[in-house]
Amino acid sequence: MPVEANILSSQGSRRLNLAMMAVRDRADRFEGVARGSAKPLRFLAAFQEAEPYLGLPPHAFKLVAWLVKMTRAQDWEAGSRPIAWPSAARQAEFLDLTRNAVKTLNRLLFEAGVFVMRDSPTGKRYGRRDGQGRIIEAYGFDLSPLAFRADEFIRLAAEARAERERIQALKRRATCARRAIAQIGATLAECGSLPRDWPQLAAEAVELVGAIRNTNNSEDLAEVVRALESRKAQAEAWGNEIAESGKIGPVGPADRPHTITTNSPNDPTDTVGGDGENHHGEVAFEAARPASEGEADATEKARTEALEPPAKVYPAELLQLAPRLAEHVAQPYPDWPDIVNAAGEGLRHELGVSPRLWGEACLAIGRPMAAIVLAVVSTKPDGHFTRGAGGYFAAMIKRARTGELHLDRSLWKLRRDRLDRLDCSEGDAVGRCCDGRNSA
Repeated sequence: MPVEANILSSQGSRRLNLAMMAVRDRADRFEGVARGSAKPLRFLAAFQEAEPYLGLPPHAFKLVAWLVKMTRAQDWEAGSRPIAWPSAARQAEFLDLTRNAVKTLNRLLFEAGVFVMRDSPTGKRYGRRDGQGRIIEAYGFDLSPLAFRADEFIRLAAEARAERERIQALKRRATCARRAIAQIGATLAECGSLPRDWPQLAAEAVELVGAIRNTNNSEDLAEVVRALESRKAQAEAWGNEIAESGKIGPVGPADRPHTITTNSPNDPTDTVGGDGENHHGEVAFEAARPASEGEADATEKARTEALEPPAKVYPAELLQLAPRLAEHVAQPYPDWPDIVNAAGEGLRHELGVSPRLWGEACLAIGRPMAAIVLAVVSTKPDGHFTRGAGGYFAAMIKRARTGELHLDRSLWKLRRDRLDRLDCSEGDAVGRCCDGRNSA
């Protein structure tokens, strides 16, 4: 240890490292804010916004907020200095920490440039104010770094917020890409038209989705998303080839069981989370790979049990909400294959939706979802469309691809409209009955 350090230590002064000395020197140059303009709580608010991104220990904000509230606005003005001087015992009691833990916390916040420790010759913390309440002598926590770093804290919080929004947007893109690949794979598997290279693409997609778990910044995440979207583009190209060949019918090949997938593309529970875990996506990718008969049965059962219609819509209710679709259903108790068959063969024809557009919709969001979207389109009056029902249907499918289609809202609106019509009908009946009684 240098001789100078030993001398300072023997005098009871605090040992300062280079970071602490730099913070102290900068605080010494702080001249205070203009008189009447000090807003200590604004400085505290700026620190609070940035605190999660400063890598500070627990209790940091609690301590700083406590200290700021001990100061007065005039302490932050020119000619003064914002110093709070609670004793070590009082600080330990407030934070419910041991003396050693408090000492460590103070040093870490000093090193981080949150405040400066101003020591008295005796090492005690104390202060005195004059008759006007201005500090004339004080030793303790100098909070001036909060004032001259306020703009820095605001900028840091804004940058963190922008980074968080970029990450969320990228995760939404990843979710859309992952869901598109899964849906195309499931549809092609049902048609018996999986390309030879599909297992490799599906495995790479699963690996990329898992990589999100270890990706903590938008730049690296963007690379993962671009790679995932390139696999999505390849899957769509394969799907379009199959759709153009006419191998995709309204409910799939006649010699295969109907697999009804009724997830909404906007199900908020079916997203790629921060930890990258998503069991729905993994099941869908696995279903698209060749498997033994036992594995295929288990996968099919898991998919059927895990997936439910959007907004809890069921076949019978959908027919009540979309009467034009009901006209094409002959069964008294239809199930989803019946609904899809009616939409793909009857309602599609009536609305002028081309077979190719229907096939692309089935690949993009699945046959049941395509049928539900078409049913919603059928509830619109003819004057609602600018490019016909087919163009409106295509626009809704495009929004579904990007995760912007809120189909649950459309279904709830149809429910409310139906209830309103029923209420009006009952009201008319009651009115006629009353009129009959009165006239009698």
